[in-house]
Amino acid sequence: MYTSVTDAPRRRVLRHAAGELGAALFCGVFGMIYEHFSHEVYSYYMLYAFMFPLAAGLVLVLMALSSRPPARRFLNLFNSASATLALGSIAAGVVEIYGSTNRLLLVYQLAGGLLLTASVFTYIFEKPKLKGSEAQLPPYGGPAQ
Repeated sequence: MYTSVTDAPRRRVLRHAAGELGAALFCGVFGMIYEHFSHEVYSYYMLYAFMFPLAAGLVLVLMALSSRPPARRFLNLFNSASATLALGSIAAGVVEIYGSTNRLLLVYQLAGGLLLTASVFTYIFEKPKLKGSEAQLPPYGGPAQ
């Protein structure tokens, strides 16, 4: 089997990790610029919004190095969870800098938590798909149909 075939899932995971790390950089720069123009009013939500995509990117890098890289469904759910939590943190930071509160910001945390939980269950219970000639072998090892 060629190396390019076996490394394709790892490269896909590393591409997603690079996207997460890029999102972390964007959130960090966005928070710095927003707080620079907010007349020295700071929000911890805005300061640490970059931590969600940064942690997600680091988890994806570690998963790419593991013996079982995650499937596409896991990556989509995991990236959605990271984006939802980061966006909720930025929205909470904007509302806090404005000097107000809003109960509806809890929706971001709940949705992000549900997406994260769904991604973990997907990773645990989803069986890896076989490609090529391995996919045509029946489970008992008899002749292919």
